[in-house]
Amino acid sequence: MRGKKTQKRTGVRPGRRTANRPRPGPDELARIALDLFAERHFASVTIKDIGRAANVNSAMIYYYYQDKEHLFRAAIESAVDEAFELFATHCNSETHEDPAETILAWFDTHVALYKQLRNVVKISVDCKGVVGTAPGGMEPIKRFYRHENEILQALIRKGIDRGLFHKVDPSVVATMISTILDGTLARSIFLKDFRMVETVEEFKRSIMLYLGYSPLKAKAVPLKTRRKVGA
Repeated sequence: MRGKKTQKRTGVRPGRRTANRPRPGPDELARIALDLFAERHFASVTIKDIGRAANVNSAMIYYYYQDKEHLFRAAIESAVDEAFELFATHCNSETHEDPAETILAWFDTHVALYKQLRNVVKISVDCKGVVGTAPGGMEPIKRFYRHENEILQALIRKGIDRGLFHKVDPSVVATMISTILDGTLARSIFLKDFRMVETVEEFKRSIMLYLGYSPLKAKAVPLKTRRKVGA
């Protein structure tokens, strides 16, 4: 009896799971919710809908999240964190000593996380009111753009210092890169036949041309100089 009372008080009841399929944790629930919020409008998605998609009882979702608004924020945070985790893995200075290669890797990260980032853009547009009123709803999105801008500006400055790039305004170019990437994600929402990969590849070539970058320049910079500047 004591066990049943505890279960009733917390409202946590295990959903039906198969022996071979583990119960989803909060991160997986957030990813599932992100897909549903992007597929349909926030107001039309219920906790029960998310529970059915995750194959868990609704009470399990409330065990991790206070309400749908908090889950909404967690869904966006999950996509943002995944983007920066992938970037940290594939775009660090040890992997890419050349700042131009690191910038190009940032483009590739957007393509690799195309679905998640596109969903964030779609949710932000469709549910602007929700994002603005949910507890800290705008913070994950602001954090993404703030961090992205800091990364890109630092890389552009490094390229200028090494003589690899023209003397451009790093803040302007960083914003331009971010805006165009957002545009490709938004366009992919409305046009199913949009060739995103080819478009991003063309933009990569265009931005390097704008920066005045050439692989020959990178090879011409002495290794000691590169290490000193990058230190």
